[in-house]
Amino acid sequence: MTPLHEVILNKNIRKKPIWIMRQAGRYLPEFREIRSKNKDFIKLCLNSDLSSEITIQPLKRFDFDAAIIFSDILMLPYGLNQNVEFKKNFGPILGKFNLNEISKINEIDFTKKVQKVYEAIKNVSNNIILKNKNIIGFVGAPWTILVYMINQQSPKKTTKKRFFSE
Repeated sequence: MTPLHEVILNKNIRKKPIWIMRQAGRYLPEFREIRSKNKDFIKLCLNSDLSSEITIQPLKRFDFDAAIIFSDILMLPYGLNQNVEFKKNFGPILGKFNLNEISKINEIDFTKKVQKVYEAIKNVSNNIILKNKNIIGFVGAPWTILVYMINQQSPKKTTKKRFFSE
């Protein structure tokens, strides 16, 4: 059992597990080099080789107990055929929210659209560096994702309050 599993199960442990936030890895020079050559963030998340490499970079430098999969919470709207772009110095911009179109997406089509994320998880799982390490995935809460989808940008920028009051 790894330290992370012991913590989750509320066991007494000698060593507390540590891991680095996904965003903190963005400051590593090796990440910045990859990012400088890959301007489209969604395409980078969908490049299973590069996203696997980025996931493992912090573990190559530090003795962390877990790797956090390099991806983004907005892969869900992307998989639902909502356009997702990242604008430099602004953040995410999403296409028009159309519930009728989204409801037509089936599980097979969604899975195909985000298949490269699944491949990255598999690549990371098979990496020898991760022997006796944990892998952490993440996703936004349904409400968070819905607000991004309806708002078509980060709710930190502005919120379309009118939509929520109709």
